[in-house]
Amino acid sequence: MSTATSAVAAGNVPPRRPPRGRRVLRRIGVHLLRLVVITFGILSLLFFLMRLSGDPAAVLAGPGSGPGEIARVRHELGLDRPLGAQYLDFLRDMVQFDLGQSLINGRPALGLVLDRLPATGLLTAATLATVLLIGVPLGLLAATYHRRLPGRLISVVTALAQATPNFLLGVGLIWLFSLYLGWLPTYGSGTAAQLVLPTVTLAAFTAAKVARVLRGDLLESFGADWVRTAQAKGVPTLRLLVRHALRYAALPTLALLTVEVSYLVSGAVVVETLFAYDGIGKQLVDAVYNRDYPVVQATVLVVAIAVVAVGALGEWLTGLLDPRLSGRQ
Repeated sequence: MSTATSAVAAGNVPPRRPPRGRRVLRRIGVHLLRLVVITFGILSLLFFLMRLSGDPAAVLAGPGSGPGEIARVRHELGLDRPLGAQYLDFLRDMVQFDLGQSLINGRPALGLVLDRLPATGLLTAATLATVLLIGVPLGLLAATYHRRLPGRLISVVTALAQATPNFLLGVGLIWLFSLYLGWLPTYGSGTAAQLVLPTVTLAAFTAAKVARVLRGDLLESFGADWVRTAQAKGVPTLRLLVRHALRYAALPTLALLTVEVSYLVSGAVVVETLFAYDGIGKQLVDAVYNRDYPVVQATVLVVAIAVVAVGALGEWLTGLLDPRLSGRQ
């Protein structure tokens, strides 16, 4: 054994690490593989579940249609073929990104989803901005006044926000701001006013969760020696938290936001339906109701890609905040 190898084995010399470019390519490959596996699993499960939910041919044939008309529609859609053959065709189309035509209006399913994607993207971006603008200040105040009345009130409010279902909160907001006060519209999309209530409804749970997690992380930092030293020198607690402790608490908050994106996507289905907001969430509900398989599958594909992409972005940002986690020590 050579001297260099012996030194590495003894722990005296750190092992040689691969070049940065190779590490970046490896991480990209891992994310792409994760995307393929997750998407394949979700869509395969969805393929079989949707076909157990009912016969779309009966829906498309219309009420009062006889067995002959329903059989004709089923044959035109290829739904009379064996399930295994339908699944193989489905996998072939997925590889080619050919998600088929909508069974309702005959338009490409993926195109329909992409048309609605900007509206949902705007709602998600507005929700994340609201979460940061509300959750972070509440977490700071709750940590600063954790033994006083303001901190306790914030803890109660955030606990109630997490315990309230978003559809119940949305109904309450519609009654207060639309029906009683008349300030905001009750449904629709396309204007800033129509974005307010869905955004607040969707952001309430996550903002409360961010505030509670941030409060706990900041309170934990109070036990550090440098915090006690700064407090002994007379540095105000709020200034100490904002300028120093918040930097260290940003990492778990960022990780939480990355995970909460999945909640925002699932919550958007309920919120968009409640407020008749023309996004992919409402479109998904309509497609499930009409048993429009291609649109449902295209929606799930787009959502899966978005969630995995956000996870990769969160991992990259986490590496910027703490290089030790990205292997760039």
